[in-house]
Order: sequence, then C-alpha cells, then structure tokens
Amino acid sequence: MITRRHFVRNASVFSVALSVAPKAHLALAQPVAGTYRNPIMGGDHPDGSPIRVGDDFYLTHSSFDYAPGLLIWHSRDLINWRPVAAALRRYYGTVWAPYLCEYEGHFYIYFPADGQIRVVHADHPTGPWSEPIDLGINAIDPAHIAEDGRRFLHLVGGQMVELTADGLAVKSAPRTVFEPWPVPATTRMECTCLEGPKLLQHNGYYYLNVAEGGTAGPATSHSVVSARSRHAEGPWELSPYNPVVHTASRDDRWLSLGHGRLVDTLDGKWYMTVHAYESGYRALGRQLLLLPIEWTADGWFRVPVGVKADSAIPLPIAGTNQQAFVDPSDDFTRSELGLQWSFWHEYEPARFTTGNGSLALAVRGRSLADSPVLTTPVGGQSYTVEVDVEVEPGCESGLLLFYNPEHATGIALSPEGVGVRLANDSAHTRQQKGATRATLRIVNDNQEVDFYFRIPGKPWQRTQESAEISGMQHNVLGGFLDVRPAVYACGSGKATLRTFRYWPGVNVPV
Repeated sequence: MITRRHFVRNASVFSVALSVAPKAHLALAQPVAGTYRNPIMGGDHPDGSPIRVGDDFYLTHSSFDYAPGLLIWHSRDLINWRPVAAALRRYYGTVWAPYLCEYEGHFYIYFPADGQIRVVHADHPTGPWSEPIDLGINAIDPAHIAEDGRRFLHLVGGQMVELTADGLAVKSAPRTVFEPWPVPATTRMECTCLEGPKLLQHNGYYYLNVAEGGTAGPATSHSVVSARSRHAEGPWELSPYNPVVHTASRDDRWLSLGHGRLVDTLDGKWYMTVHAYESGYRALGRQLLLLPIEWTADGWFRVPVGVKADSAIPLPIAGTNQQAFVDPSDDFTRSELGLQWSFWHEYEPARFTTGNGSLALAVRGRSLADSPVLTTPVGGQSYTVEVDVEVEPGCESGLLLFYNPEHATGIALSPEGVGVRLANDSAHTRQQKGATRATLRIVNDNQEVDFYFRIPGKPWQRTQESAEISGMQHNVLGGFLDVRPAVYACGSGKATLRTFRYWPGVNVPV
C-alpha cells in the first residue's frame, strides 16, 4: 500500500464535547459567554478545511477507509457543524486530504483515492455530486487555484499540474514549483514531509500554505508553513512568521498541529482550520480546530500573539453558542441510513435495510477479520455506547471500539453466548449460551473500557474482562485511523439492531 510518507519522499470530522477529564493537566474549561473552545469537531475529522458560500460554510475531510465518503458538513457560524450529504456513495479506496473549492459558481472536490487523484463536481455543495473522474495523476494532497482563466492543482512535494478549462482533466505533467521551508535543526519531527497545500487569492497575492514535519510522530511534528507570490505558479516568498502554527511542546494539549486553510466571514474576520491530536488521546484521531487570523501591515497573516489552540476565543459570529455535541444515536426509524454511519471498505445498500425502528444487517465473512463493520466516529475522552442486538442461528453480532479488523475490542452475541473480544484476541468467557437477543453496552472511561450486557427481562451484568485502548492509534499501528464505535455481523443469516445510543461521559441509566 502506498503511504503518505512514500509520496513525500518520492515526490519532485460527529462532533462531541470533551466531557470528562480526570487528568488535572488536561482539565477542560467550558467556554465563557461569547467565546468557543477547540475542538470545533471532536473525534477524527482530519484535513478538514472550510469554504464560505455567501453566509454559509461547507467543508469535507479525509474519509480514509470508510464509505460513504467525503461527508459534506454545513455551518452558519464556523463552530457548529451538521452533516448534510456524502459526495462518494461507494468505496473507491483510501481517501486522503480532499480539497473542496468553488470555481465560477460550480463546486469541485479534488481528492486522492489509493494514490490516484480524482475529482467530483456539483452545482451545489450538498450535491448531487458526479461520479469520480480519474485525472491520471499518481499523487496525494491536491489543491485548486486559478489565474487568468488557467486552472492548476498544487500537489504533495511542492509539485503542480495545469488543468483543462473545465477542471476535469490534466494538460501538463507534474513539475516542482515550491521547495520546503528549512525546518530548524532543533525541531523534533518525523520528516520534512512537504504536503497538504492550501491556496488563497487575497489582495493581489496568492498565498500557499503547506504542512511540514510529518502528520503524526513526535508532538512537535507537523506545522503550517506559508508563502506568497504574485502568480499561482510562483516564485514564492516565505512568510517571516513561519511556522505560522506549530505545537511548541509535548506538554501542550494539542499535538502535531497542521494542515491549515484560511476562511473569512461575511463581515471580514479571518480564521484558519487545523487538525491536531489531543495529548493522551491520540486514539481519537486528528480533531478539527479553529484559530483566529490577523493580517499584518505588510500583507502577511499570523495567529494573534497570545492566542493558543486551547484558548477561549471570541466567536466568529456573535450571538451563537458552541453546542455540546452532535448526537450519533439512532433509533433506525428512517428509511435511509443516517449520515453518521459509514462502512469499513465497502458500501453495499443491498446488505442492509433500515426503518420502523430496526436495522437489519446481513452477515459478511466468517469473523471480524473479513466482516466490514458499520461505524460512527465520536470524540470525547469518555463516553458510553449501547445497542440492542438480535441474531439468527449461526450469526455473530456485536458492539465494538474499532481501529481496524486486527485491532478492535468489544462485546458480542453469538450461538455460544455473550463474549468479550480484547484487542486482537478472540472472545474470552462466554455467558448466557443460547441467548438470541441482548442489549450490549461499552463504557469508555478515559480509554479504560468496561463491557455490560442485559438479556431481556433480566438486570444488567458487567463482564469480568475490561480493556485499555490508548495504544490503538497511528503512532503504534499506522494507518492514520481512529478508535470509533462500530457494529458488525458475521457467520450466517443476519442481525437485527435496535436503538443505538450514545452518551458523553460514563454516568448512564441502569
């Protein structure tokens, strides 16, 4: 599989409140009136970068190994976001760092899927979106810009190609137009890793933001580096404020800050989105943050002095409030699967039916190793999820905290009874042999995980086994993924799922 690092070295986001914080150095202050606190989208929403359309904001982000992909989010205030559409309705491979943009009233998303740059387009950010068009470029991290009717894509490694007038094909071979900013030798990082270009035309200049330092690894890796030019092709002048954004210390709350894109409000205020890992909670993936930006007298931009990623920051749009979380709970009464859900490595509508209070999920594979799970990303240091499960003979179904098929922990119901899966091990102690229906619950208490079940008409029981999941993250396992709640069904027949519920924190009804 081609990795992000391979490209760099060879190239020439449902938001939830962070509700419980037992570690004193990570205590989370609540925003005071008129301010917000990061993240604006908790949980894994990497590479998210908004655009403004009138007084509306839209963004998409990396969907990696999940489908539907390229989820489109909408906001009126840059703080509170709701999913409104998905641009990809099938699985096309691993999707990294998409770029949503508008050109002459039409909308485009340029994105890599398994290392090939593709594009979808639509008349409106909510779609309907076209089928993907393969541009024939083996690269990642595309970013669109236009100058005098000519259209370009900037790519990983400081490269650029010219597009046709319709933006749906390439008319030139990649060429290098930007060299990395010289990262200070004292910086602890993964690699130079010049990637993630973001572009802006403003006041007679083209501004190019890139990421350097690596997207994970040490806390001080990753950054936002900026340059400007009078032309979309360069030559580029480096910002005197570089790195514009960077994690200063491993003691900070937000680690590996990077991938910055600017956006303005209708009244002329400027902000930058970045993603970051949370200290001690890398298993949540890269969360989306918002920082204010000020323009200097000589035409550069910077984060105002004294503003940190964990500051209380004035709201972009006065009179709004930062919401607690977007609830991914589902009663399965709708005839279509909710936008909070996505499958691992597949999307086959024939596999499931939903409505009337239940989700019927046909099995895939003989075990979790070859059974694509159905997941919903969440944030928060502690949370609880549960679902009612009913299985047919021969079917195993359950509730997981899922990183990938080799690394997941959860509780399942099968013909052998209720069992717990720890990390990459199979089920341990079995209870309630012969049961065909149970409500399963997972309590994630700051990455220490307990499992509960309830057979109809009987009280809740806690299993003997518990788990710890802080190691289920990219720096240990690779993949740039996150731990997220998931349901699955394997073996034979189908599972019927009812009443998926989510709570921030660990205090839940008994």
